[in-house]
Amino acid sequence: MSTASSEKKPLSRPALTMVSLAWFVLVALEYFWIPVFRVSELFAWLAITAAWLWVISRSITVVMTYLSLRDYGRGVAALVLALGAGAVVRTADWEALYAEGLVWSHRDAFAELAADHGHHWPLTVPGWMRYLSIDGQVRPQGYVLYLPVFEDWRAESGRGIAHIPGSDGRGTTVQTASGDLGSATYDLGNGWWWVE
Repeated sequence: MSTASSEKKPLSRPALTMVSLAWFVLVALEYFWIPVFRVSELFAWLAITAAWLWVISRSITVVMTYLSLRDYGRGVAALVLALGAGAVVRTADWEALYAEGLVWSHRDAFAELAADHGHHWPLTVPGWMRYLSIDGQVRPQGYVLYLPVFEDWRAESGRGIAHIPGSDGRGTTVQTASGDLGSATYDLGNGWWWVE
């Protein structure tokens, strides 16, 4: 019996590159869901669905390749890694994480908007922020300033970013749509909250 036939062949580099690329594309589309959704709702849904199908097919291919090479340890490890990564990607609150990154990277503009609202001055929404809001505006609601990011077509539910002055915004009710009240769920920093 030859030793060459009993050696396990490593998985090809292109196969590993493709599965890594598929996961990268999926995570990028999930994270940048809000701007992709603003470009085209249909494209956003199709792109996310295609990315999930790509990740699933590439991951299954890697697992099956390891199993066909009788490398059961790597096959099980690849399966566990894919299932764990899939669970993390599926359950992460990507909208809130994106909003947090946006508030952090543009903290001066958000602080200026909150200060203008606090002084009851006219609110000027920066051009880059207009794509984030469904109507390009922010909505003052008493002492709360609300930036509507999503609203369903019947205006029965909505999600967005709100500036809630004070130490803790949890429990504060914000009108997120004409037929919905939401509450602060995720602290974005500097008094800004993700509201659902």
